[in-house]
Amino acid sequence: MSGLTYWPLLRGRQFDLLALQLLTQENLLTDRVVPIIEPIRDAAVLPRLLKLRNRAGLPTVVIQNPSVGTYGLDNQKRYPLSAALADRQVLQGWWWRPELAVPPNQVLLLDDPQLLPPADIIRQARYLVVPSDPRILHAVQHPRRIFLHDPWPRVWRTQEFGQYADTPLLAEQHWAAAHGFVGISDYSLSGAPYFDKGWAQGTIALHIAYFRDGGVWLHHFLPPAASGPQAVQFQRLQAELRRWLASHRHSILWDAPLRELLHYGDIDHYPGLGVIKKLSVAHQILSVQHTLS
Repeated sequence: MSGLTYWPLLRGRQFDLLALQLLTQENLLTDRVVPIIEPIRDAAVLPRLLKLRNRAGLPTVVIQNPSVGTYGLDNQKRYPLSAALADRQVLQGWWWRPELAVPPNQVLLLDDPQLLPPADIIRQARYLVVPSDPRILHAVQHPRRIFLHDPWPRVWRTQEFGQYADTPLLAEQHWAAAHGFVGISDYSLSGAPYFDKGWAQGTIALHIAYFRDGGVWLHHFLPPAASGPQAVQFQRLQAELRRWLASHRHSILWDAPLRELLHYGDIDHYPGLGVIKKLSVAHQILSVQHTLS
């Protein structure tokens, strides 16, 4: 791989993994996208996805000591990853913890400025994922650093996206490249805070990636207040999305996930929130890949 690469940190939610599965099956990804998957629960989709990506010759990082979810608590796995992890396309990812024996030549992730690894551990890492915390950024050096930031808006309810129209997703790539980073990472369309159950989704929203100022931004769509059931909300969001696309036609990657999302509007069918999230994440990843290419 050459040039700045994209390392989305995905918490292993069903729609995240299905988005990667869709993109891999359709041969839409290159090795410029290296997903970092943090398993949150024992599920069949993850080993299936890894097998698919391994066959396609695409690199993937799988975190071995997840910091969230229940995966690390299950000693007996119904869907073991051992066969997929043995493939050379899969890199082990480790959150740095002083009590762990982290193997060399893997991906080391940092998250605590008070618990930085010793210099010899850093030197042995193949890649070093460094968060935007300046206390860590200035303290550690490595020839293959990945810049992890979290531009996702801090909201606690879907309705709170009403205070945002557009927010940047990929705007730090030139800074990262100028400061010696080889890759850039974020939490895609979820953000760093993790909630195992989330909140009841009475209101749905669309988050559509588009090109702006040399990077990738998100436009957030919310239905009008008191729009009724989710199927009705989706119809109204489709109408708003199409009006917005008409004035941003040259700022959009017209890829397969976006076209599929629009197709559900054409046939007046609400596919469910999971499908909407899957297609939105897939479109976002492709938009970043296109920008970095």
